[in-house]
Amino acid sequence: MKINITYTNAISINDYKMFRKSVGWQEVSERQIEVSLKHPTSLLIAAMNGEKPIGMARTISDGGYFVLLVDVIVLPEYQKMGIGRELVTRIMTCINENIHENETVCVCLMAASGKEEFYEKFGFTKRPNAEQGAGMMQYVRKLENKINF
Repeated sequence: MKINITYTNAISINDYKMFRKSVGWQEVSERQIEVSLKHPTSLLIAAMNGEKPIGMARTISDGGYFVLLVDVIVLPEYQKMGIGRELVTRIMTCINENIHENETVCVCLMAASGKEEFYEKFGFTKRPNAEQGAGMMQYVRKLENKINF
């Protein structure tokens, strides 16, 4: 497979849907995707093979202390080629370049199962550990005017 990878800062709603589906992640509505890609995304980097989107990563930030690294996705047929590593490297470089002197930024993520070692190469640590409790999450879904926890 011949590849010519370039990087951009935008993807379409359909690209985002395609990425999520390619790795078996939960489907989200087009409205959610549109809002997610506009706000509060602070940085989005997409890998392209010619005109074809093949990978993406983005961050959500409060603009001060917290940055959440989300949606690190590379199409399965392009995995193990260094594309994910390049996407995360570009994200982390941008974060580092924007930290003010004598300040610290907390970069968090929720790794997909089995991908923890990939992120450890960038200095992320597994939780729980001696200093930190377990990371946690919850899906909240609204059905027929009721919220389902």
